Amino acid sequence: MQIQYTPFTYAVSQALLAQLQNDYPFAEFSVFGRTVSKRGIFALSVGEGTENILFLAGLQAEDTAAPLLLYRFFARICACFRADSSLCNVQIRRSLQGRKITVVPCANPDAFEIRRYGALGAGCYAGLVSRAAGNSTFENWCANARGVNVAHNFDFRHQSVILQSADARPSPFAYAGPAPESEAETAALVRLCLRENFRHSILLNGYGQRFFWSGAEGCFQKHDIPLTAKVLAGAADYTLSEKEETLRHGAFPEWFASAFHRSAFEIAAGNAPRVDNQAELDAVYREIEEMLVLSALL
Repeated sequence: MQIQYTPFTYAVSQALLAQLQNDYPFAEFSVFGRTVSKRGIFALSVGEGTENILFLAGLQAEDTAAPLLLYRFFARICACFRADSSLCNVQIRRSLQGRKITVVPCANPDAFEIRRYGALGAGCYAGLVSRAAGNSTFENWCANARGVNVAHNFDFRHQSVILQSADARPSPFAYAGPAPESEAETAALVRLCLRENFRHSILLNGYGQRFFWSGAEGCFQKHDIPLTAKVLAGAADYTLSEKEETLRHGAFPEWFASAFHRSAFEIAAGNAPRVDNQAELDAVYREIEEMLVLSALL
């Protein structure tokens, strides 16, 4: 199955999910949550091991290519699993005998609908979204249908986001919500993580060919960075970077590392803010495929 470039929407996500279900019946597919607009949040899994690895994308709609990249990764893993073949010189079926990969390609589908179709993409929240957008266009919308940026709605120094934000009301980007995990999307992700007890998590977020690591204490000292993070960053020749303190507040990787005392990785894929055609999507995927495969196995 080849994932072709197309502007990402919920309908595209549904079509890809249906095709994957048809092509790879041995994989698992579920709706583990719903947005306030009642759109499903999908989880795709392959492997039967007790050690489960989470791959996540689409927390905010500015990551235009990230859901497609994860759908392609999952399709490639499944194809190799079925054929008992290798991917990046790794025997996938044998490597997944004790492991499981769970992919959440788009955690915030409402944001992509709003960016694509304007306020109408928010369904019954169209009025709220229209007021929150004000005079701005919707092409830069990142929040969910309640005007909350769910990428910063997790319970890690969330109060700091509120205190530092200029927006204390629904907005296209900057509002982190009235409380941590106040949104359907974040609450669903938290439940999933608590239930599955993931070994570690990998978030695709942003761009800039950079790689971030969050440890149990949320520290970033050179002597504390695990070899795993260095190996993963090196697989794509990405820069191992420290995240700005304000960007850590309310963020998923920091919450995951703090809550479970396990590593959380974040990949800023590609070097451009947008991917607009097949060639660009292919180029970014080639950059990160080995990194994603190793993330599942290390």
